[in-house]
Amino acid sequence: MSDGAFLTGLRVFRARRHEFLEPRRTRRRTIVCGSVAVIVGAATIVSDGMTGWLGTPLPQTIVSAVAFAAAIGCFAAVFFRTARKLQPQRWQPFPGGWRRHERIGQQFAARPPELLPEDRDEVLAQASRMVEPAVASTDRLRWIPFGWLATWIGALASGLASTQSLVVLLMPPVFLLLQGGSVVATVVWLGRAELTRRRVEATPPWTPPAGSAARGADPRGSKLGLPGD
Repeated sequence: MSDGAFLTGLRVFRARRHEFLEPRRTRRRTIVCGSVAVIVGAATIVSDGMTGWLGTPLPQTIVSAVAFAAAIGCFAAVFFRTARKLQPQRWQPFPGGWRRHERIGQQFAARPPELLPEDRDEVLAQASRMVEPAVASTDRLRWIPFGWLATWIGALASGLASTQSLVVLLMPPVFLLLQGGSVVATVVWLGRAELTRRRVEATPPWTPPAGSAARGADPRGSKLGLPGD
């Protein structure tokens, strides 16, 4: 049994992210966000040890400080672009008009219609073009759910989230579900592109039909030569 679009998208992201992400930018994001998280966590623990402003036992203080620091690092990671710089491409009208464009887009649906042979090459090209933006978007958006999860853990450990403060208690998980859905949708988009590519590649290549036979070189009508010929 084949995997679904989500699991397929995760595998494609892990296997091909190094093709579309810039290693230098990825390292810079890790260093900057990691440093910010360490500084924030250490400052929170030290300041609470000196002033006791959190008002929680030391184990809870450490857990909440680490969680909030991780949340800040995750949210900061969203603002770092790690994809390689793309060359601008001029817009060109889609061959075959909007009807063919819509027909090709339907091939990436969960239940695609029957593929027309003449659309095979364009569907494969479209599937190839979808990979890079999907990988880049997934690499940036994936940090948002982890940030909200860490925020929720920190709020629970510090006592800020309780039944007496429903906004703080419910806001992180609600935003985790809402914005996490964007990550899931992007991964599913990537997985459908891969599944569509596999399905279409299994079909035989399309050969355009031969054109009508060319007419004879000799013109019809009189064969009489004109004076001077």
